[in-house]
Amino acid sequence: MARERKGRETDPVKGDMTPMIDVTFLLLIFFIVTLKFKILEGRLDAALPKDMGTSTTVAPEIEKVDILLLVSDPGELVDDPELRGLKKYVNRRVRYEIGTQTFRTPEEVKRFLAGMDKAETPITLDARKGIIYDDVVKLLDVVIELGFEKVSFAGTFENE
Repeated sequence: MARERKGRETDPVKGDMTPMIDVTFLLLIFFIVTLKFKILEGRLDAALPKDMGTSTTVAPEIEKVDILLLVSDPGELVDDPELRGLKKYVNRRVRYEIGTQTFRTPEEVKRFLAGMDKAETPITLDARKGIIYDDVVKLLDVVIELGFEKVSFAGTFENE
């Protein structure tokens, strides 16, 4: 016969959570360490050199045109009666240098650039000290009129 214990209560059973938390963290660490990310290499756009790596195809060189805008004669700054108090330059001369060639007018630059590939040739307009907004816009109008698609601007802090 079973005896009943009187006067003594049994302690309630408490579950210990520490082993379950340990196992959970171990599984989490295991899955993080063994995870492999899938990289879509074919879909990533990157400007990588074409002459190195597994595929050694020769990339054609693209001719780049740098146009320097330099002041030949700053001219005189005078009041413009048409612009109501604003000033403009008179007798101002700008020269344009492309490599070793020098041009005096935007029309000469236009004739020089006319034979180039408009879609692939990048053009950089490099305004030097003393060049004003109007000088850059005149040349930019020529480049846009010819249909060049890759146009960028540069500027230096040099005393040239």
